[in-house]
Amino acid sequence: MAEKKEQPSISRYPVEELAANAQALFDVKPEVLAGALHGVEVAEMSVSEAKALIRKFLREKVK
Repeated sequence: MAEKKEQPSISRYPVEELAANAQALFDVKPEVLAGALHGVEVAEMSVSEAKALIRKFLREKVK
């Protein structure tokens, strides 16, 4: 049988840690990350997931 290759695990970080390092990681203020995470109920996420949420948040039209 073919061996299953393990997928490289994606590092997940506490949301508070991502917010504390928002300027260095995403080049945005922590407030922007807080807005992007509004309504999202997760305790941990990867950097790429957070970047995607920030990108989506910044492209939304203001109502």
